[in-house]
Amino acid sequence: MTEPVLDVRNLKTYFYTDRGVVKAVDGVSFAVHAGETLGVVGESGCGKSMTALSIMGLVPHPGRIVDGEIRLLGHDLVKLSERELRRWRGRRMAMIFQDPLTTLNPVLRVGTQVTESIRIHYGDDLASSRRGIWEWLEDPLGRRRRHRAWERALEMLEKVGIPAPADRMRAYPHELSGGMRQRIMIAIALSCNPALLLADEPTTALDVTIQAQILELMHRLQQEFGTSILLITHDFGVVSEFCHRVMVMYAGKVVESGPLEAILDRPLHPYTRGLLASIPRLGDRRRKIRPIEGMVPELYDLPAGCSYCTRCPLADEHCAAVEPALRELGPGHQVACHKAEAAVEVGWA
Repeated sequence: MTEPVLDVRNLKTYFYTDRGVVKAVDGVSFAVHAGETLGVVGESGCGKSMTALSIMGLVPHPGRIVDGEIRLLGHDLVKLSERELRRWRGRRMAMIFQDPLTTLNPVLRVGTQVTESIRIHYGDDLASSRRGIWEWLEDPLGRRRRHRAWERALEMLEKVGIPAPADRMRAYPHELSGGMRQRIMIAIALSCNPALLLADEPTTALDVTIQAQILELMHRLQQEFGTSILLITHDFGVVSEFCHRVMVMYAGKVVESGPLEAILDRPLHPYTRGLLASIPRLGDRRRKIRPIEGMVPELYDLPAGCSYCTRCPLADEHCAAVEPALRELGPGHQVACHKAEAAVEVGWA
């Protein structure tokens, strides 16, 4: 297998607060290959979004990356300065956030926001070649650059299925529907053809019909551009339709990862099993939804052993005392659980 587009190794992102050290991301490792979609699932507060923000270099204060590597296209992003990271964001990696209404600037027209990244990174491209430098010298006011950025923005709006793109470019975000705004966000993210796209719950605020359209759009554009996608979601239905591999997170750690079919058909971790058991299924009236009992522990006061032991029906004293390590129990299928084999014996997998 070729070198992955994204290779995260032992990533640790901590927040230092008055109540203690919050280990939002604690020793997370994974890889995303070219043209692949990795689904990251788990409850709210398990570290999914903070993992993506760490990759983008957007960890909010007072958090910081304390250890690990984030290698994108062979370069360790952790070692880059803020100025260098700005050249990577948008050009080689981009992110779609949960709520486009709060992400888009309400006082700027759509066209200004779509062309911003194009103009910034197109300027970098001009400065990187002799021909580009001469074009730049011949056009000191940047009129040609603005015109090309506008044309590229129109092209991207057409690709994401927005009707009358020239009119939409002159509109403000509040004048568009939720689905239209999310399409705008996708157009901005893919406008510079990044190698990696991070999508943080991209369909949460949309109705079911628009969700399907947005996911189909992302899938089509991924095939066209060859973009690798890290899809953060809590919806296993979305994962089953869109992802190649799945990574399950709990309390800042990876508890299970593997190919999509292995995770759905043979889940080995009790938490993964609990997530799947809580999904309603049409046509099976006898099947009852079984919610996971208990609450996610506070990240500044985690148990000494397995962080899931207080909610796990199979946990014993060994689970409470010894933290499980990820181990491979199938081709590409890893699980961090002392009772994984027991899950198989009781018919869980």
